[in-house]
Amino acid sequence: MNTFLKNTAILAVGLLSVLSSCSGDFLDNKPTDAVDSGIVPVPSNAGRIFNGAWYNLFEYSSTYANIGYRALMLQDDMMADDVVSRPMYGFNSSYQFNDVGMPANNRTAFAWYLMYKTIDNCNTAISITATGDDNTADFRHSQGQAYALRAFCYLHLAQHYQFTYLKDPSAPAVPLYTEPTASTTEPKGKATLEEIYTQIFKDLNKAKELLEGYVRPDDKSKFKPDVSVVNGLLARACLLTGQWNEADGAALEAAEGYTLMTDAKTYMGFNDISNTEWMWGHPQSVSQSDASYNFYYIDVVTPDAYNSFMADPHFKDIFEAGDIRLELFQWMREGYLGYRKFRIRADQTGDIVVMRSA
Repeated sequence: MNTFLKNTAILAVGLLSVLSSCSGDFLDNKPTDAVDSGIVPVPSNAGRIFNGAWYNLFEYSSTYANIGYRALMLQDDMMADDVVSRPMYGFNSSYQFNDVGMPANNRTAFAWYLMYKTIDNCNTAISITATGDDNTADFRHSQGQAYALRAFCYLHLAQHYQFTYLKDPSAPAVPLYTEPTASTTEPKGKATLEEIYTQIFKDLNKAKELLEGYVRPDDKSKFKPDVSVVNGLLARACLLTGQWNEADGAALEAAEGYTLMTDAKTYMGFNDISNTEWMWGHPQSVSQSDASYNFYYIDVVTPDAYNSFMADPHFKDIFEAGDIRLELFQWMREGYLGYRKFRIRADQTGDIVVMRSA
């Protein structure tokens, strides 16, 4: 896959301390990076807990170069062979492969906290039980979304902290937590890849069951997984475990109902969650825009952006004449080749894509 074009962390199905205290207007409850113990056992708060888990994953920050999951997506892109680092602020250490496995590295610690805090919040939502009138469709949908997000986090961890499943399913990977933790929780050792992927498939199948009939009301709700997103994650998990036919089937189901973006959309900054290809993403608004700061590293058009990400000139050579994406390449200052795909909007916001149907 051409990672600078499609981003390794974007789940392409087609074969996938906050800087400000503003709450997001797309979230239906006050966001949080932790769960208030007073609301844990209440089924009506499952949606709020999921929102908190999602907000933590995309808005929590430790530095301006570590803002949410988009920063980890950029880290992966910077390590790809089609990107050249312009050694500005933010991601040159990723270019040197220092940000994945060095315990003392700031981004390594940030990633570990980000994923496991999100998992812990999902575990809290999943731990809630509901009976009778409390067992509403909203509760089941929120819990299904928590299962999907937990699976997504473990997919990320499995891919980043061990070799491929197909190399050795018994290889130790990362700790596996499925229950909420507390300060007294005994730390766990590494689970094997087989154990991690078994849990991933279990979570995704449960999510698919619970999300049956769920329809997102609008594009601003695309941060909430639906069945199509779950199918996209299943396609990715099947690919990673060598289940080729199952991956193909899940991918086709995931992309059903989505249309490819028009040629004109290619040149509009890749920053709009209403894009017809986008299946899953993180919307931004003026009142919630911390994650938008990530655009400054990859935007080569906006004045005063860092312009940290440049394209390898040899990458351009693989495109055939007439490919509309060739027009996005532009020679920049200092002899770097820029790629004008990602641009921040005029109001200094930009939505973040997580999964596409293309």
